[in-house]
Amino acid sequence: MKRSRSLWVMMLAIALVGGAFLALQGTPVDAQDDTGPGLIVYASDETGNYEIFTLDPETGELLQLTDDPAVDTHPMWSPDGERIVFSSDRDGDFEIYVMDADGSNVEQLTRNDADDVQPRWQPNGEHILYVSNVNGNWDLYVVSADGLSVRQLSNDPFDERHFGAAEDDAGEEGQVVEPTAPDVVATTPPPPAQPDATVSVSRLNLRGNPGEGANVLTVLNEDDPLEIIGRRFDNSWVQVRTATGTIGWVSTPLLNITVQLANIPVVDAPFFAPPTPMPTAIPATNTPDLPPVFISFTSDRGEAPTINSGECVTLSWNVQGIREVYFQGGPVTGQGSTQVCPTSTATYNLRVILTSGVEDNRYITVTVN
Repeated sequence: MKRSRSLWVMMLAIALVGGAFLALQGTPVDAQDDTGPGLIVYASDETGNYEIFTLDPETGELLQLTDDPAVDTHPMWSPDGERIVFSSDRDGDFEIYVMDADGSNVEQLTRNDADDVQPRWQPNGEHILYVSNVNGNWDLYVVSADGLSVRQLSNDPFDERHFGAAEDDAGEEGQVVEPTAPDVVATTPPPPAQPDATVSVSRLNLRGNPGEGANVLTVLNEDDPLEIIGRRFDNSWVQVRTATGTIGWVSTPLLNITVQLANIPVVDAPFFAPPTPMPTAIPATNTPDLPPVFISFTSDRGEAPTINSGECVTLSWNVQGIREVYFQGGPVTGQGSTQVCPTSTATYNLRVILTSGVEDNRYITVTVN
């Protein structure tokens, strides 16, 4: 098939079918072939509600592709003419779907509680542009053809739908949805974009390299927003950019992360292990007796546990002579254990506060095959 092109029918399009006339009234119409007439895909309510049809303008052959009590609308051919994207409210609100050219193999690409409408296949055949009000405004989004990734392209208080969309969008039972009058003055600004991550502890060192032994660039506070721009291969540390533009490394378990780390590039940066403290002589006089410090953080699978997906690891800790101890940011007793069953490689943190106030962090990375 040759690359498709879209035709928007603003008036009645009349096609001769076996001596009778078929009216395609103001629906999105998309031709399958660039040079000849080709098959045309369009939406019509001739069956009582909007369904998707194809029409051969040379033979007049008409084929109904969808048969669902919901509203199916805004169809468009893929660039290779093998698939059709359309919008339907068959799950209670409008979502984006794709199907084969004969109406088989229907797949739902978006899933949310808002309306996703007006899909448009992009020239590379790998992405589909559409409009959604999932964040309260009609903004542009793009979804991959397999439905595995979604990106928001615009974030503003304006309506990104095509001109007149409020008048021709089909609502329940195919009825026309009346447009609502826009506010003359915006009462509230649009919601800010969600950061990639925020600091989950009261204070966090931003270091020049991954590792507790790296130099400290600055100290971050709880809830500080961060943009993640890189990561270690095991996801134990991430490279971030602060709101002021400072770039450095922080330990992953000490963040609230909102993005998929698998989509972040791996950065080959030297790892700095914490230095081994040199023993110092303590005068016997004028020194209070302090309990001996003992810190143990282990797993039942060894120092570097590796498991298969679906398996679990038991992490145990035993600390003595310290002031406070936290596992994954939450306070715990000096002796304990927990079972973790990660579905992907993850790093777990035991944060120990000594009686002197010095922090001692221990990490165990569980690698998942």
